[in-house]
Amino acid sequence: MTSSRQGDTEITDHRLFDYAKGSFKLSARVHLSHLVFETGFKRLMDQRRNIRRLERILRLQGCLRLMKENHVSVVVPQADWQHRVRPRAGNHIIPSLDVDLDYGLRALDHENLIAAARNTLAFNNQWWVVDVYVTEDESGDRSTTSQGLQGGFLQSLRERFSNEHRPSDGLIYERINYYEGHLDGPEDRQAADSWWAALEAVAGSKKGQYLRLFFRNTFLTRQLNALLAIPGLWDGMQIGNLHKVNAMHCDEAISCYWGHIWNTFLALVGDRRHLLQLIDGVTVALIESRVPKVSEKDKKFLGKKMDEGVLFPSFPENDRQEIWRRLKEIEYPIPSLRTFFRDRLYLEVPQSVMKQLFQQPSHVDDKVTIDDGVFRLWDMDSRLDTETRKSRFRMHMLELWRFSFQYGFEMTDWKRLKLPSGSASRSSSSQQHSVHLPSRIHIWGHFYRVMMARGFRIPTHVDLAVLPAAFPSEIPCEYPEDESEEVAVKKRSGKPSIDTVEADRYALSAASLQERRTPTRVTSGFLRQSVFKAFFSYLMDHDPDSGQRVWPEPSQDSIPRTVEYDPGLYTQSVQTSNISDVSPGSSFESAPFPTPTGIFPSQDTALLPHPCPFI
Repeated sequence: MTSSRQGDTEITDHRLFDYAKGSFKLSARVHLSHLVFETGFKRLMDQRRNIRRLERILRLQGCLRLMKENHVSVVVPQADWQHRVRPRAGNHIIPSLDVDLDYGLRALDHENLIAAARNTLAFNNQWWVVDVYVTEDESGDRSTTSQGLQGGFLQSLRERFSNEHRPSDGLIYERINYYEGHLDGPEDRQAADSWWAALEAVAGSKKGQYLRLFFRNTFLTRQLNALLAIPGLWDGMQIGNLHKVNAMHCDEAISCYWGHIWNTFLALVGDRRHLLQLIDGVTVALIESRVPKVSEKDKKFLGKKMDEGVLFPSFPENDRQEIWRRLKEIEYPIPSLRTFFRDRLYLEVPQSVMKQLFQQPSHVDDKVTIDDGVFRLWDMDSRLDTETRKSRFRMHMLELWRFSFQYGFEMTDWKRLKLPSGSASRSSSSQQHSVHLPSRIHIWGHFYRVMMARGFRIPTHVDLAVLPAAFPSEIPCEYPEDESEEVAVKKRSGKPSIDTVEADRYALSAASLQERRTPTRVTSGFLRQSVFKAFFSYLMDHDPDSGQRVWPEPSQDSIPRTVEYDPGLYTQSVQTSNISDVSPGSSFESAPFPTPTGIFPSQDTALLPHPCPFI
């Protein structure tokens, strides 16, 4: 801003300030019925959503009528002051106004707040506090300067808006849980209601509704609350997406991802949980999605930030050096709440495949997770012991989820991200990939036959007789990919783009996922494998030697795990039994997410068991 502009602003500001000071008479109580608001564009365009929002706030928080920012500004012509409008004598903290019954006080702000108060306050408690400004008659003989000053003053009152920002979603989530007694503090209902009210700060917001729906899922709530021990994560919180988290019914996979976050940061601080509270938001923002053991560029970047004291600044220097030693050994994209909400978009793709395998109950309280729903389709071999059946089911579910990740975009209407506008390979890549992909009916037909071979019942509406019997051979692709360039950090989470179809498809093949190959660059295929493991490592076996999750090894009598087409596969007989052979209430703790060999020891995640009987 130029000095002349600022000078003009200061002159106007001083004039308005002096005018307001000279016009102000007092703050006083007045009955709501005396307040009259102007009819104009603002009221005509209002869809009343803000009034409903304010009503919810007032019911939660109560009416804070004495607070200065809630006072309603009213203007009274000089001719009416002390005649039709008079201050009442008394010793009250806030005096009252005597107003003629047929007189309306011209109110200039807080119209929606007053409308909400009229609908909220009891009949015998309908008062508010107004700031009274006495002005000259608008039709009087006044100078142009005086008229302009009064008009500017009235405009400043009509168009006054708060510049304060609503608290972040992460802070609101933490404070609500704290004041409701779910953390380490005593319950304070009034304080909790005030934070609930903060969710209603934006007109039309449904965040309060979404959060209440999420809290009904006590399992995921307790899982997510465990991450409150790490303050730096919570700038990435998105309360507005929690209803989508619930609606996916992927509780096991989502909990696994959150456990992955927990294990990563707990391991960084050497399993000392009391140090988690020192991890700050700047640090999390700088390290999320980076892979320092794989990417030399990431390692150099983080090393520079460590030297500058930007990373983990609240830790003593000796602890920072220990953290740096562990940080350098991380060989997967470092997760956070921000990456979770982006990767959740990718999880929607295979979820859209798996949810078509069974019919959810109509009543919301009866709905089950996808793993549980598919489990109920499985005809188990009653001759197997419980542990073997658990292992067998995990192996089968892992394959179904893997296939859904590998071909999810082709099996559903979800789309990959488009290439940036102006990219030279944009159109050619799209056409090339569409030619190489098998048809949707081929993929679904193969998927159903794989399910049957593994002992799952397929949907009754499916007619295998009309589905293609053979699955097209995969088009060979160059893999590993060109590792000369890495995927940019900001593009390492979320849905993949259209130019990586073949590399991603091969990376998510059973053969590729089973390889114990050390990556040398952060490529698209590496990222696809990483996000798959982040969500579904709970279905993998735990290797006690490395402390990592590995692809389950099938027993000699188990059904083949791969999905490569084999005509003989579909003729295998499957022993069946009643699903009641396994207790629905049984469960066991999930082991931690795979960690760098020899650096991050295995530890319990402090997260709850998965709700599915076999998970």
